[in-house]
Amino acid sequence: MKKIKTTPLAPKEFEVEQISENEANIMAYPFETGYAISLAHPLRRFLLSSSVGYAPIAIKIEGAKHEFDSVRGMLEDISDFILNLKEIRFKLNGDATESDVNYSFAGPCVITGADLNNDEVEIVTPNAPLATLNEDATLNFTIKIAQGIGYVPSEDTYTELEDGYIALDAYFTPVRSATYRIENVLVEDNPNFERVIINIRTDGQISPVDAFRNSLEVMYAQLAVFNSEISIKSPTTIERVEENPDVKKLSTNIDSLGLSA
Repeated sequence: MKKIKTTPLAPKEFEVEQISENEANIMAYPFETGYAISLAHPLRRFLLSSSVGYAPIAIKIEGAKHEFDSVRGMLEDISDFILNLKEIRFKLNGDATESDVNYSFAGPCVITGADLNNDEVEIVTPNAPLATLNEDATLNFTIKIAQGIGYVPSEDTYTELEDGYIALDAYFTPVRSATYRIENVLVEDNPNFERVIINIRTDGQISPVDAFRNSLEVMYAQLAVFNSEISIKSPTTIERVEENPDVKKLSTNIDSLGLSA
């Protein structure tokens, strides 16, 4: 006779596998069958849509009136320059949420993300190319950088800009990708348990673990409305723990047992 449950098993183990500075696997187990995907799917959505980041929202280029213009002595036209700029990821220093950052360059030179580092901003993609200037070229421009979440099209910001600025589509999220997979684990001879592994890769503005923590905070905040009428125990802060060797034996991946059909 199968044991009759009155409460589903809650996961006890949490691990972080740091793959690189900007990529990590977040793992939790064991879950009851079907529970892992129920948690992983909304967490992935929150990771991609609610992580706070920085992006250029507008640019003012001396001698250019619109995105189809050009600057004398610069190899790229303004539209290509803007495309390159969007690949450069910024991070404002201090507590600022918006800043106008001024730059001035004289050729001949190749400008990359590293050349945009200064006291106001940190560039987390220093090798990204921006522009190529010949020996007679000068390039003066101002980038308006803001903090935000998700994606904001240029149509939503251009009416608020000063004269001379070109509005840009802004992609704020620092999370480049968030995927998950579900694996079966064996607990006390019962194969009907699951492990969730969430892979998070960021652009360097924020660490994968901080992005995961922020998504949990947003998720809890969205659910807090129910606590006004229904008393719910406050969640406990999740911290990285070392794997218990006894639990590891009970959480063996079924595929690794080499069982015959």
